[in-house]
Order: sequence, then C-alpha cells, then structure tokens
Amino acid sequence: MAETMEKRAFLTAKVQVGTAKTDKISFPQTQKVFHSSDVPAHVRVSKKDVQKKKVPNILGTQPYKWNDSTISDNKIQKDVNKDLKRQLLTVRAGLMDELTLKPSKAHQKEKILDLQKHIVAMSGEGPVGKLSGKWMNAVDERGLASHCIEEKWPDFNHSHSCHTSEDIKSASKTFQAQEARCKRMNDFNNLVNHDAYVPPHKATASLNQNLRNMKVDYQDLKEQFKKELKVEFPNASEERLQAMAQRLLNEKLLADRKTSMFPVQHESFRPNVALTTRSSRYRKFHHPGAWQYNQHDKCWAWSCCMGGEKSKGCQSVTINPDAWCTAGYERHTAR
Repeated sequence: MAETMEKRAFLTAKVQVGTAKTDKISFPQTQKVFHSSDVPAHVRVSKKDVQKKKVPNILGTQPYKWNDSTISDNKIQKDVNKDLKRQLLTVRAGLMDELTLKPSKAHQKEKILDLQKHIVAMSGEGPVGKLSGKWMNAVDERGLASHCIEEKWPDFNHSHSCHTSEDIKSASKTFQAQEARCKRMNDFNNLVNHDAYVPPHKATASLNQNLRNMKVDYQDLKEQFKKELKVEFPNASEERLQAMAQRLLNEKLLADRKTSMFPVQHESFRPNVALTTRSSRYRKFHHPGAWQYNQHDKCWAWSCCMGGEKSKGCQSVTINPDAWCTAGYERHTAR
C-alpha cells in the first residue's frame, strides 16, 4: 500500500530550439538546435570510439585491439614490439613519425616562378610580378601567341583561325562599329532637351528662393502662431516655438492647397457603380379580365379590377431583357 501511495515522476517536456515544447522566443547564438542529451547513449559512445581510433598509436602507448584475422605468432606478428629500447631508437630517428604527403612538383618554387614569368609576358605588366607583387626579371622566352617584351623572341604559330588576316579585318570592323555606336548613344546633345533642362545648381537656387519668399510672405502668420504657442507652452524655448510655428504653417499651406484642388468637400471621386451596373429590368402591367360595359355604373370597365380606360393594369410581370433565353433548353427537356 505504501508503494502505491508514492509519487511517481511523470515525464516532463524538454526545452528544444525550434519546437513547440518551449515558450521562449529568443535564444543565444551558442544554443544548439539539438542538445547533447537528445543524442542516444550508444551513439555518443560510438562517436567517442571512432574519434579515439582516428588518433594514430605510433608510440604504442595504447593497448592493441585483438584482431581475429591475424596470426598470434610472435615471430610473424609485426604490430607489437616488445623491445622498448629498440623502439625508442626508432622513435628518436624519426622512423615512426606520421607519413606526410610528398610535395607536388607543380608547387616547387622554380615552377611557380616560371608560371609567374609566363603570366607577366602574356599580360605585359612588369617588372613587378603580376601575382607575386615583387620586383622580378620578367624575361620568359617560351613561345607565346604574341611577345610583348622582345620582338625577336620566337612566337607561337599564328596559323590558327583567330589570327588570320580576314579575322583581324573582321575584328577591326566590329570594333569600329561598336565605337561608333557608343559615341552615337552617348551623345549628350541628343539625349538632353536643352530647353527644358535645368542644371542642378539653378534648381537648388530656385528652391531656396521659393522657400525664402514663402517665409517672408507668411511671416505675420508665423508670428501669430508663435504668440498662441507661447501662451500654451510658456516654458518652451525659442527654437522649439520656431519649429512648432513652422510645422503649423506648413500644415496650413498643405490644407489650403488641398482645398484649392478639391473645392467641394462632400464630393467623392470614387466611381459610381450604380451608373454602370444599372439593371435593365422593367415591369409590364396588364388586366387579366375583360373590357366590357358595366350596367351598374353605366360605363366601360375592366371586369378584374373595375378600372377605367386610363388604368395601366392591376397585375404586373417583371421582364429582364438581359436574361438568358432557355426556350430551346426547355423544349429539349420536354421531349
């Protein structure tokens, strides 16, 4: 009975980034998406084993793992050396160091210098190296398409299709056409209307003059605004009063401009949909009775409503000219 009365530890939700299990909105930059506790235990152990196996056991300080595929004979097995003195001699001699990759022949200093000379001879930028940034002898006598240092050096065979006389003439003609097009498209006189063009300094001067004239014209109104604001804000400084008066003046000018553009306040410039979507339906009145002579009133009248000659009808029918004609469809269904 006591065991059943004990409180059990119920499962609680973990705080994980990017899930609905937390009410936090912001997280630090060091917070990981998956916490270390989310990774299963066997996965963590396997990761540690793999990282430990990656470390080479060159000095033999770590115990060797038993390998079933090897022969357990001391004369044949080479991975275990019990002679510690001989092992230390090999370590001191550097024979048990980690193997490193041999340097590539393309990374030799002579190869790199030769390549830099070739690039300098191709580009014609020297004697400072094109890639090294140092003073160097840029003489490269290898066969290039066109030497730019010495004309007497052997050049590469120009018999390919890019250096024939026809190709040179075509390239020159294309270059001249492109240059003529650039000059034509960049002509300032054709692109700018000199009659309507206003230089920037003149436009700025005109804007400043207009602002100056506006301040002079509305100086009295601005002073009146300042007096009213000084009564409302007695502790305000002169700069603040000037700013508030200028703001009120600008708002009044904008309101006056809006009034001049829209003199009628109650009118709206929204389109009237009732004019364009007006219905074309109409009512047609008629009398279901007969037009006959009434003996009692001694006059002609309709028998349905006793209306006279001028009555338009006691019953009406709505007629829609835009309605779809389904007469053919009705005849087809009637069959």
